[in-house]
Amino acid sequence: MAERIEAMPTRAARRPQGVRSAAAGRVSRATAPAPRSRPLRVPELVVGVVLVAGCALLAVMFSSRSNATTTVVVASRSVARGSAIVAGDLKGAEMAGATEAMVRGSNAVDLIGQIALVDIAADSPLTQSFVTAARPLLNGEALTSMALAPGQVPPDLAPNDHVRVVVTSVGVAGETQATLLDEQAIVWSVSLAPDGTSTIVTVRGPISLSSAIASAAKVQLARVGDH
Repeated sequence: MAERIEAMPTRAARRPQGVRSAAAGRVSRATAPAPRSRPLRVPELVVGVVLVAGCALLAVMFSSRSNATTTVVVASRSVARGSAIVAGDLKGAEMAGATEAMVRGSNAVDLIGQIALVDIAADSPLTQSFVTAARPLLNGEALTSMALAPGQVPPDLAPNDHVRVVVTSVGVAGETQATLLDEQAIVWSVSLAPDGTSTIVTVRGPISLSSAIASAAKVQLARVGDH
């Protein structure tokens, strides 16, 4: 009679399917990748620090500028319109804020001798728009402009030069006559005409001089001495 021999199941065979050994579990946990840490965002941090530092620097600069003062020229007393500025009319004062249009203390000497265009109150800061180097027109004076060709005007004529005017008239028969006018004039401005050849000269003189120039067929200027 044959004997039935049943093989004893091995340890591995007795382990239920789907059950992992503790050692395998330990190996799996040991080899599992570690979670990735969130990287530090350095560029954003640097930009933030720079912005804060920049704002602080601007605040300091603005505060320093607002507290800075500049020496400007002010009127030491009232100056009437049309009066020539003298040294006693001027004094220096420290002022803060927008002083760009005001005359600096270092330029005070440039104002002496200029003419006040408006009434200037005492302690008022002076600007160049308050004064002019030219004296205002008097009663009976006029500014007269003329376009002169080469040969009719001295080549180096300049403002404030004194001139006499030579006018040429044409008679009924066509004859011409040149006359040196008695009135003396002062050159107000000299500029080149748009045509590029003529010179526009404006002179200051009596109104009668303007009438003579306007009715002349030809005008020529002669520079004379100041007397």
